[in-house]
Amino acid sequence: MKRHDQPGQLILELIDGLGINYAFERSFRVSGNALLGNRFLLAIKKTRIAEAKRQGEIIGICRQMGMPDEFLEAFIENLPEADTVDFGFEENKRNYFYKVYLDFLSKWKKEVAGTPGECDPFVMFFGYKWDSRDPGKRALTKYVWYPSISFERIKENISEIFQGQKHLEPMQIAKDLMDMVSKKTTHDNIYYLDVTEENSPRRSFDINLYKAGLQLKQLYPLLARTVRHYSISTEAFHALYNPIRTKAFGHLSGGISRTEKDFLTVYYGLDEIVKNQ
Repeated sequence: MKRHDQPGQLILELIDGLGINYAFERSFRVSGNALLGNRFLLAIKKTRIAEAKRQGEIIGICRQMGMPDEFLEAFIENLPEADTVDFGFEENKRNYFYKVYLDFLSKWKKEVAGTPGECDPFVMFFGYKWDSRDPGKRALTKYVWYPSISFERIKENISEIFQGQKHLEPMQIAKDLMDMVSKKTTHDNIYYLDVTEENSPRRSFDINLYKAGLQLKQLYPLLARTVRHYSISTEAFHALYNPIRTKAFGHLSGGISRTEKDFLTVYYGLDEIVKNQ
C-alpha cells in the first residue's frame, strides 16, 4: 500500500497518473449530527487504457490504495465484465474510507438484447469499501438496478426502507423529491438502485436524477429540512452549500446505515476531467 499524508489526494494522483480522461463527482452525506463534505468519486472507462496494460494498471491502483486481499481476489474475477471502474473517498470524523466500484452496464445490455417489455432487476454495481487505516473494517456492497421503475414504486421502496416513526422525516424528504422530479422528467430517465451489504443491517437506495436537470439551489427547501432534521448548524451547512448551489444535482441516496442510523447523501456536479485530447 502506498502511504500518503492526505488519503484522498492519493486517489487523485493515482488516477491522474494514468493520463486518461475521467469523470469526477462530489457528494455530501448527512446523518446523526454529522455533515460529511469531503467525499468524491472518480470514474474511468476501461477502454481508455491500452488493452495490453488495462488489467495491470487498474489492479495496481487498487493495491496502492490498500484494497484487502479478499476483496482484490473478487475484484480481479469480476473486472473483465465491467465497463467502468469508480474510485471513491470519504472522510468522516474518525477515519478515511476508500471505495472501488465495478459497473456492469454492457453486461446488462448483452443480456437483454432483443428482449421485449420490462426487464428484470439486475446487479449493476459491486462496491468494495474499507477503512484506509484499518482494512479489517470493510464492506462489500451490492447495487441492484430496477429498469423503468415507476415513481410510485420508488416511493413505496423508500417507505419500506425508512420504516418506523423515527425515520419519518428523511423518508418524506426523499418522497417529496420524487414528486418534484416527476414534474421535470419521466420515470424512464430515472435510475433506481436498491443497496445491500453482506453481513450488515444496511438497507438503502441510490437514485440517479441528473436527467431531471435540477440545480442544488432548487432543492434548497428540502436540503434545509434535511440539515434541520440532523441538527446541523446553519453556518456549517451554508459554508458547504453556498459555493456549490449552482451545481447540477445528480443522485440522492439514503436509508439505514450499517450502524442502523438513517442518512441522506446528495451527489452533484459531475464533470469530465480532460487529460488526453
